[in-house]
Amino acid sequence: MINCSSLASRTRQFLLAWMVIVAGSSLLRAQASATTGILRGSLADSLGNPVGGATVTLRNQQTNTTRIVRSSPSGVFVAALLPLGSYELDVRAIGFAPAARSGIPIGVSAAVEVAVVLKRTAVELAAVRVSDRSETPVSTTRTELATELGSRVVSGLPNNGRNFLALTLLTPNVAVTQGPDGDVLSVAGQRGIFNNISVDGADYNN
Repeated sequence: MINCSSLASRTRQFLLAWMVIVAGSSLLRAQASATTGILRGSLADSLGNPVGGATVTLRNQQTNTTRIVRSSPSGVFVAALLPLGSYELDVRAIGFAPAARSGIPIGVSAAVEVAVVLKRTAVELAAVRVSDRSETPVSTTRTELATELGSRVVSGLPNNGRNFLALTLLTPNVAVTQGPDGDVLSVAGQRGIFNNISVDGADYNN
């Protein structure tokens, strides 16, 4: 048996909750539109062809905040929910000279339309210098990495415990890592077992 009064009460509660949600969302949209505006624009070249993929930078001239948008393939860009103020427009696209506009007012709930015509220009590439002489200090005859420490460095640097292996940490890409039997030296990320330490020509591995 279905309780009609209970079903009707639940239906009224559901409709009331739905009305509250719709009213709340409408109020939020109204509040957002009361403090922001929209800037829409179109980009085209001198022949009227749309310019897509352009970077459009909007800067609020009062607060210095910026917004960056890109134009669609049809040359249209939209910047919504912009804080109120006067804006500066900067447009840049590959193959075109930069274009700028200033003093674009964004008012309460305003939808401002701008049209920008871009002029084609040659793209200047940075100069590339080619030389047949290598300037990279890389030795082609040695495969190992070596760092020489002079006597003044060895005698002047503090060394707790007078452990000469601590001086190896002055070499780039050398670090102390945890091994199976304690701390080991790791060179360029390799395991410590691959090291071969010699002192005056004698092995000093274990």
